[in-house]
This record gives sequence, C-alpha cells and structure tokens, in this order.
Amino acid sequence: MNTFAVLKTENYDDETLYRAVKKHFEIHNIKDEIPQGAGVLLKPNLVTDKEAAFSVTTNPRFVYAVVRNLREIGVENISVADCPGGALLVFSQIQEVYEKTGYAFLSDSAYLNTDFTGVDVTSPDGFVNRKFNIVKAVAEADYIINLPKFKTHNLTGITAGVKNLFGTIPGLQKPAYHAKYPAVKDFSNMLVELAATVKADFTIVDAVDIMEGNGPTNGKKRYLGVTFSGKDVFTLDRFIVRTLGIPEENVPTITASKAKGFVAEEYLTAGDTDFVPEKPILLSELTRADTAGGKIAARISTLIDKVTDAVFMQYPQMNEKCIICKKCIVTCPQKALKISDKRVVLDRKKCIGCMCCDEVCPNGAVDIRKKLKTR
Repeated sequence: MNTFAVLKTENYDDETLYRAVKKHFEIHNIKDEIPQGAGVLLKPNLVTDKEAAFSVTTNPRFVYAVVRNLREIGVENISVADCPGGALLVFSQIQEVYEKTGYAFLSDSAYLNTDFTGVDVTSPDGFVNRKFNIVKAVAEADYIINLPKFKTHNLTGITAGVKNLFGTIPGLQKPAYHAKYPAVKDFSNMLVELAATVKADFTIVDAVDIMEGNGPTNGKKRYLGVTFSGKDVFTLDRFIVRTLGIPEENVPTITASKAKGFVAEEYLTAGDTDFVPEKPILLSELTRADTAGGKIAARISTLIDKVTDAVFMQYPQMNEKCIICKKCIVTCPQKALKISDKRVVLDRKKCIGCMCCDEVCPNGAVDIRKKLKTR
C-alpha cells in the first residue's frame, strides 16, 4: 500500500529544506529504490521566467535540497529539465530563464538541460492519446523526480503532481493541446494520460509558499509551510487536496484519474498528518473551506459553477498593465489575439477559453471574463 507524506517545512532556509527532503526520502526508502549509476532527472515547474519570490516556479533552494540529498546517497548523474510555457523560449534563451528564476547556481551540482528536442513515447493501451512527443531528457532518464510548485489554476483547479508533467511537452506544442482539447474534461484526461506515459517515479511538492486565486501565474502568494510527497502521482494529488480541504470535484484531473482507476481508495499517511491550513485555500474566484459548514457551502458553489460552466465560458481581457510584449499572441493556439490601435484585442469567436495567454503574461495584464457559449 502506498504512503503519502506531509511535512511542516517552515521556510526556504537550506538546512530546513535539506532536513525535510531527507525525511521524505527516508519515508519512501528512496535510497534503495534508485539503481546504482542511474541518471536522475528533476522536473521542477518553470512555467515562466519569474523569480522565486513570486511563487510561480518551484523554489530553486528546494531543488538544491533534493540535489544535496541525492548526492549524499551516491547519485552522481543529476539533471534538471523543464520546458517553459507557451512562447517563452521564442523570446528568451533557456539560460536567461535559469538566471531569472534563480536556477543558474544549480549548474555547479547538476546539469541544467538546454535541449528541448522532442521524442515520441508510446502511451499505454486504450488511451485516447496513443503517443506523446516529450522532451528527450525526460524520455531518456532512468529515474524521474517530479518537483511541482503547488498553485491554484484557472483551468484545472490546481497545479500539483499531474499538471506539472505538462512541462515535459516541448515549447509551442502545449498550446496545440489546448486547441485539440478545448473542453476542460478532455484536456484533463490528456494530462492524466501524459502523466501515466511519463511515469514519474517520485514526487515532492513545494508548498512552503504557494499561489492561490488566479493561478498559475497571476494569483496571490501565500505562506503554507509544508511539503508533500508520494510515489503515486495520481493519489498524491487527492491526498493534497484532502489535506488542504479542497473539494475533489473542483480538480478535473483528479476526476479523470479516478475514471481511469488510477486513484487508490486506501493508502497510508506519514509525517505531520494533523496539518490543517489556517484559512481556506482560495481557488480561482472561489474560497473553499475545511470546516463542515464551509464544505457544504463549497459544494453548493460547485454545483452553481457546473451550471455556469455549462452556459458560459471564460475569456481574457487585457487591462492597463499590458505592455504589448506579444507573448500571449504567439502562444494563443487559436490565433485569437492581435494588436489593434496599439493594444492587444481578442476575437471572441475564435477564443476557446484555454487562458494560455494568462499563463504566459509576465505582468498580470489578463482579466478573466465570462461569455455565453455558442455552438
């Protein structure tokens, strides 16, 4: 039976993180699981080139703590790889991304991947997606440690273990998947199939500082002070939302995982299992509570959301913070954005509500609006 752990991790001090990661390793017996001489790949969240203080990306000191623990147990071949979101690499070199996110110092102890060549990997039988083209470094790794930053997400509810593996898809292929699967249910099913194809061996989630509200890039930073871990990425996501008091039905990747039978009903827990957040986690435009009354209210709100989602779709509207950087225009899978009269404007007829523009916007310039769905 799988074990899932939550540990209070007070801050990003190197020794605090080192001890927390060491405990996670011990709980899951990672030392004996990694084959001798194996190449270990660390997959953080580098969705955009914002520094750690914004709580958009996995904190580099957290990744360093993982590297330290791997070195301590004798692992020599360690690499770090993630493909930033959307059009970021059209505008920046990956070295610049590593510099801006604070990852450059890791080059002294791990290899920072710069090759985003994709290779086809066959999916398990019966999947809608028969294969995925994923970053070569990920496909060739002997052992994968998934290192997400816990955040809320305006499309999938949260970003945690499953959603983080979308970063294994090279560059502008990501918006193409949004275009292929405009419905949240179908997109979430794709993410689950991708996670099952990548097969991360172990996941540790950075939830010391998180992002809530309008995540994954333009929400509000919040201190939570914990880290999570587990080997089964699908059940780990369920364990996290249960610990944080977030209704499972608000996370479509969990719904998709359960539909495929990937989520365990029974599991063991370890660490600081009495942890409860001081206040509810604010999802995109909605607060979910961990009190009994709050859960009832949350489920009522969830029902309202489902009805609303059936009638309306979300779409972006650029506000005064827009600097016309064009990242949203290049990223948009439907080519629904363009510059007109010195501002970015949207063709609502083309928009599918994927909010890729919001994800790559460096300035928080995207407001979420609602419009009636049309056939």
